[in-house]
Amino acid sequence: MITNTRDRIVGYVTKNRQARAHDLVDFLGLSNVAVHKQLRALVADGVLQKAGKPPLVFYSLVSKAEHIHAQPLLPKDVQNVIGANFLSITPEGKLLYGLSGFTYWANLYQKNQRLLHLAQKYMKVIEQKTEYTASEGWIDATEKVKSTFKESYVDHLLYQEIYSYPMFGRTKLAKLVMHAKQAENKKIIDQIVEFAKPVIEKIIKRFDINAVGFIPPTVPRPLQFMDELEAKLNLALPKIDLVKIMAGDILVPQKTLAKLEERIINARSSIYLMDIAEPSFPNVLLIDDVAGSGASFNETAGKLKGIKIGYNRIVAFALVGNIKGYDVIRQM
Repeated sequence: MITNTRDRIVGYVTKNRQARAHDLVDFLGLSNVAVHKQLRALVADGVLQKAGKPPLVFYSLVSKAEHIHAQPLLPKDVQNVIGANFLSITPEGKLLYGLSGFTYWANLYQKNQRLLHLAQKYMKVIEQKTEYTASEGWIDATEKVKSTFKESYVDHLLYQEIYSYPMFGRTKLAKLVMHAKQAENKKIIDQIVEFAKPVIEKIIKRFDINAVGFIPPTVPRPLQFMDELEAKLNLALPKIDLVKIMAGDILVPQKTLAKLEERIINARSSIYLMDIAEPSFPNVLLIDDVAGSGASFNETAGKLKGIKIGYNRIVAFALVGNIKGYDVIRQM
């Protein structure tokens, strides 16, 4: 009877491409409790997926591309590295961490390669990243900013994580930042803060930071990522109040500009200090979510140093960024 009920549910969903619980109650002639029990089992077995929240919940079939194949036995150290670093996000918005995410990605994009071979390649990428990651957990990209701009006002440019890896695409943190901003998701922002706060606290201690400023966002959203990040970090430092204004007739986000010169002009004309009578702090930390060209950091640092703020050093910290040359990050 149970198997027959399962088959009838799957048959109904296959034919109609969707179902709600009350549809199945009417179709099967069973109680609401019995139908929900079957639906929970089908979701747990990976046959159906559900979308929405009560009272509006729909069930549909899991497509072949969404199935996560049985995970082969990989060496423990490989599993640990993938578990700590990999994340896949499905088209429906499901977060698949670690080996399940890696297996999903491999089945979808690397069908002709063995998982162990791909895992070994990924291990090498992570090992290479470890070589240029400081023991405190940050990546020093200072040479990038100094080589990108004719005049560099940033004394140290640090990243929590690089934006992407060759072959494997965006890193775990880059994906979390992108989707936290787009989805305005507080839970994902909590995860990001959990990763970033210990590193930021080490930066504050290492560089004797006296004040902090957050690069303001351009795109208006009901939930601003940078505002949430600032609140959740809750750093016990004086804040330098930076604002972004509309210099022209419309707001132009940095990510829409393809040329470095355009980004420099954009940052210079839109980011300002709210009060030029700010105390003259010697060591300042600037924080942003993503550093593409570094123009926002450099232009802001230039304005601060022009009025003797950060006169000793300005440290710029981004959650994610590029480390080689000038690369436009436009997906954020």
